[in-house]
Amino acid sequence: MPEPIIIESLTLVTLLLYAIDRVKIQPIFDCDPYESRRDELKGSRLVKVLVFYQMIKDPTQRGLLRVRDQSQDAQKALGGTLKRNTLSNALAQRNREQMIKAWMGLLAHYRPYLEQMGKKFARIAAVDASLIKLSLAAYDWAKYRKKTGAAKISCVFDWVKGVPQQFVFTASGRSHDLKATPEIVWYAGWTYLFDRGYFSFDLLTVLCNARAHFVIRFKDGVAFRIMERHLLPAFKLPAGIRAITSDWTVVLPGWEGDLILRLVSYRLTDGKLIRVLTGRHDLSALSVALLYKERWTIENWWRWLKRIYKVKEPLGRSSNALPLQIVAAFVTDLLLRAFKYCGGFKGKLYEFVTTCRDLALVPLARLGSLREALLAVTRFLELPQFLPSNLQ
Repeated sequence: MPEPIIIESLTLVTLLLYAIDRVKIQPIFDCDPYESRRDELKGSRLVKVLVFYQMIKDPTQRGLLRVRDQSQDAQKALGGTLKRNTLSNALAQRNREQMIKAWMGLLAHYRPYLEQMGKKFARIAAVDASLIKLSLAAYDWAKYRKKTGAAKISCVFDWVKGVPQQFVFTASGRSHDLKATPEIVWYAGWTYLFDRGYFSFDLLTVLCNARAHFVIRFKDGVAFRIMERHLLPAFKLPAGIRAITSDWTVVLPGWEGDLILRLVSYRLTDGKLIRVLTGRHDLSALSVALLYKERWTIENWWRWLKRIYKVKEPLGRSSNALPLQIVAAFVTDLLLRAFKYCGGFKGKLYEFVTTCRDLALVPLARLGSLREALLAVTRFLELPQFLPSNLQ
């Protein structure tokens, strides 16, 4: 019988991969009839390999395999050796929908352990797309402009938890943002925040039919009829807003059913006029303006994702490799956020994540200030004081 391993000899990478093992995601991949033939790189192991990749500095496949070969701890955590052509084939052929379902399974499990970014019971999500610039010479599938390539990610971003809850990948950055929306599931009672690029009668109809709410920037040139002008009370305005200029009940001619909506207008401190359309009649005009302002949380998250994780340099050349890599970044970010919250780390998220990446393969006993937080994580993961060596 192998000798037990003391908890403090484990590394952060081991904890991340153990956290993935706590959620039974392999059955998602077992639905694929070809999964039984993939003895060397099952779906759940691929998720762990790509999360490990997010935690090392080298952005290449060779670098990933080199770090793994140099670290006995990494080899044990990842289940042994891995050939480069096996990884390349998996990146090219693995069904991305299975990877997304695996991420959503992990999200459902760890979402309760994320820090609250807003009101506890608020059901608010921002919707937006972002480009990942790529070389057309290297990635000819990423059609965007004549000399520039790009792929596009569309996300539904959970405002309260600060993580995405849905994800759509489009290989061509040229595709309009609206083309991703048919793949998104809209939930009753949720309020979705959109920029004006998403303004479409078809989309708004789908949202209404789903009994979901929307707050969307109104598009110039769209006709409307004012049904009622509401008096504006005195507001204590937040930074960035000079004045709430109007609050109208309106209908949009030509929209079947003549749905009664709100059109709130406000002026920024630089003089720019913003008009926001919503079906939320229960909110004040200021609350509607503030909700639309919260749409910027997803813009900040895009910058975070691209700055911290490896999503701008595809690990493989095929159009299938990049979305798998992005899903792994989502998983890594989810787990590190849960570790920070459950570990009681008092510093900023950026400090926690970057320190974890720098010390990913250092045993807990040598981590200094990070040690106590990660020991608390071992208790959260319900790890005993000693583990069998095959779990390291």
